[in-house]
Amino acid sequence: MNSMDRTGMKGIVELQLRDSSGNTKSLFQPNKLWDAVNKLFKVDLRLPFITGRWTKNVVVYNTVTTAGLSECAKLLGGVTADPISHMAIGIGTGGTTALNSEIVTGGGERVAVTPTSETTTSAGDTAQAVNTFTFTDTFAVTEEGLLNNASGGDLIAYRTFSAVNVASGDSLQITHKIVLSAV
Repeated sequence: MNSMDRTGMKGIVELQLRDSSGNTKSLFQPNKLWDAVNKLFKVDLRLPFITGRWTKNVVVYNTVTTAGLSECAKLLGGVTADPISHMAIGIGTGGTTALNSEIVTGGGERVAVTPTSETTTSAGDTAQAVNTFTFTDTFAVTEEGLLNNASGGDLIAYRTFSAVNVASGDSLQITHKIVLSAV
């Protein structure tokens, strides 16, 4: 087994939605069947117990993009790189180089984040960025990403998910982790 077989990088996105009074709202936790249907047909098919389940906290795995892998390799090699600096959300069905339809108003604007070093399996194996978006408008949020610039920039990690319907006054906390691990 070579080292490529024993190491890995994965992204984890955790979502929690609260109403204007701070009460946690239910979200749809998709499963692999939902992922397949969404990827093939771009459909948010919510069939409890078949394509997912309702929960208070959603956890989904995401894509670390080729740009993200490139930036990671640069950082490991001591080469000048543009690290994660911003988080954005959108209402599109996604891509791997940019959010398909980034929200730019109503509390969903791209925000600066400062990633921290956290521990998932071994000390310091995780870069984590957290932000809480507080909305002044209504959206069906379906995508989230980490970027390395306030505008434009490279999409480092990305995920589409079952629509999170937010109303004015709601807040959506997103915890995005990128974990390096031996597998």
